[in-house]
Amino acid sequence: MAFDPCPHQIMQIVLKAGAIIRQLKQLPEEKNITVLYKETAPLLGIPVVSMNSKDVDHLPFPGEMKNEAGKFIVPRKDCPQCGKKDSMMLGPLCLTCEDAKGEDGAPGKYKSMYQCGEKDKDGKIVPETGCGYKEKLGKFITQVLNELGVDYRSGTKESMGIRTYTDDGLK
Repeated sequence: MAFDPCPHQIMQIVLKAGAIIRQLKQLPEEKNITVLYKETAPLLGIPVVSMNSKDVDHLPFPGEMKNEAGKFIVPRKDCPQCGKKDSMMLGPLCLTCEDAKGEDGAPGKYKSMYQCGEKDKDGKIVPETGCGYKEKLGKFITQVLNELGVDYRSGTKESMGIRTYTDDGLK
C-alpha cells in the first residue's frame, strides 16, 4: 500500500482548526489530539478516520514515494539480471554489514546498493517480487541521490526549518 500524505495533512488542518475553535470558545487547551480531532472533525464536515501508529507512524519507504505523475521520486533502475522494469531500489548499507564488505572481507567498502525486488512494511526485500540481484556502490546514498538530481537536503534542524519538542529542552 502506497504512503498517502493526504490523511496526515487533513488531520493537521483539523487539529489546528480545533485549537483555534477551542480558543475562540474560551475553552481550555486540549492536549489529547485524539479528543481534539474527534470533536473538531464533525464540526468541519470531515469524517472521523481512525488511524493507528502501526499503519501511519512511519516515513514513506523509497518504494512508496511517487510524484503526481506516478514516477518514483527516488529513481529506480531496470534489473540487468531478470529484466524487470523499475525493480532495482537504491538503499543505504551500514558499514559493518555483510553487503558492505569488500572482496578482501574488509568492512565499509560499499556504502549503498541497488537491489532487485520490492520492500514490505518492515523494509525487507520480498524475494517473490524480484530476483534479489545486488549492485553495490562505493558512494553514500546521499552522494548517489545528488548525482541523480534528487533534491536531498542535509543540514541542521534549524537550517531546514524543523522544530521539535526538544528544541527548548526537555521539561
